[in-house]
Amino acid sequence: MKVVSPCIVRDLPVYRLAYESLTRNLPEAAPHVITRRGDFGQFRNACGSGLTLLDEDGMVPGMTLAELRKHPLPFFPVGAGWYFQQFLKWAFADTCAADEGYLIWDADTILLRPLEFRDAEGRTLLTTSAEFHQPYFETFEALFGKRPAERISFISQHQWIEAGTLKELLGEIESRNPLGNGWAWTVIDHLRGKGTNLFSEYETYGHYCRLRHPGRCVLRTAPWTRAGRQLAGFPPTPAKLQDLAEQYAFASFESNRSIRGHCVHWLRKLSGWY
Repeated sequence: MKVVSPCIVRDLPVYRLAYESLTRNLPEAAPHVITRRGDFGQFRNACGSGLTLLDEDGMVPGMTLAELRKHPLPFFPVGAGWYFQQFLKWAFADTCAADEGYLIWDADTILLRPLEFRDAEGRTLLTTSAEFHQPYFETFEALFGKRPAERISFISQHQWIEAGTLKELLGEIESRNPLGNGWAWTVIDHLRGKGTNLFSEYETYGHYCRLRHPGRCVLRTAPWTRAGRQLAGFPPTPAKLQDLAEQYAFASFESNRSIRGHCVHWLRKLSGWY
């Protein structure tokens, strides 16, 4: 099972624990990290030879982080990394055959106990959450011409991806861009709403599956928390992680400088949107 996590080197202390949790609870896991090539050595030293490393600059067709930072969007260049790491998760599909699947796993999340991602019939188990952010739904409508019928969220720190379904999704996005400069730039051009975070890879894939292939996926809930640092401290002791496992399947240990957590929230607060 391929497991992919975009990660930057300053978040390596929590990813090392995430890596250990994945290999412990998912014996078939083959973890992959997408990061800057210059940081490969630090990841190898922290996680060992079992980790596959991919250069972020060669992943997203037609886009690098340096190029995205030049785009005239509010809060760029700082906020560009938040979008780019989402595109990296999708770009990983190009390393897979159409009939393969892979697991997106957020680099700041520790798996506390074994978890299934497909049911006995091979259908994708889409984990739902209580989160809701309106611009994600507006951007989805701009990309696919139809707003999701269900007000549910698929933001849950992980997602099982069927590569064939994702490639179909990306092809549909590209078809809406007459310039032909790739799906990632098409997403950027179709962002809707106000604020710093206007697109979610999790929401988009989950609702696309529900819209186009409802018979291939099943909704499920799983107990999890974003408050790993508050509940267990950092670094958490094995005993603290065991305590968390009694209540949660996985826990996020978002740092004060995590892309998905603090950076976006800080930008929103600075702008007066809080």
